[in-house]
Amino acid sequence: MCYESPMIESLGSAYCENIREPRVFKTHLTYQETPRGGGAKYIFAVRNPKDCLTSYFHHHRNFKHYLFDHGEFDTFYELFMAGEVGYGDYFDYLNGWLEGIKKGEENVLLIKYEDMVADLCSSVFQIANFIGGRATEIIDNDHVLNRVIEASSISAMKKNQRRWFPQEMLNGDFIRKGGSGDWKNYFSEEQSRSMDARFNERLASTVADDWWKEVMAF
Repeated sequence: MCYESPMIESLGSAYCENIREPRVFKTHLTYQETPRGGGAKYIFAVRNPKDCLTSYFHHHRNFKHYLFDHGEFDTFYELFMAGEVGYGDYFDYLNGWLEGIKKGEENVLLIKYEDMVADLCSSVFQIANFIGGRATEIIDNDHVLNRVIEASSISAMKKNQRRWFPQEMLNGDFIRKGGSGDWKNYFSEEQSRSMDARFNERLASTVADDWWKEVMAF
């Protein structure tokens, strides 16, 4: 079972509508901007803000069209904290989806990036059971299941990287590192405290309050 999975905002709705069902799409759109309806299911993957910022910093240095290949981390940190990056403020974005999910949308699966890294097999089962249909048949077949898990690993995704984006768009490999905690190689102690304060201000009263206490500790 292999599907094309275009980025909605990159190719547009007309292109996406012409893909035969069952269809799989990717998007970074906010909850308010994401098309809904028609029995679709949504998998919302979240990542702690410190690693998210660090990964997004490298993303901007890697893609040539940003003209940020020599950009400094401190500069990007300030832009991220001000919400002056693509798709806006991290906390607005996350809160928007959390509010939508809280309204009782049963067709949304929220899954943490850190959980996928820690236990990929369990995450594959969780996603397959949520999708249902042929996906549940796959996890009952050990041979196919093992192929899915292997193909979903960071090491496998680092192979043949031209499949993700044309190399001429990039300054390096698209799949860089993966994992959790790389932010500690970039954040100063003051930057870490500032992010913690923002997190507590914006997310302390939400379900996300205790999601990342360990991975975000300086």
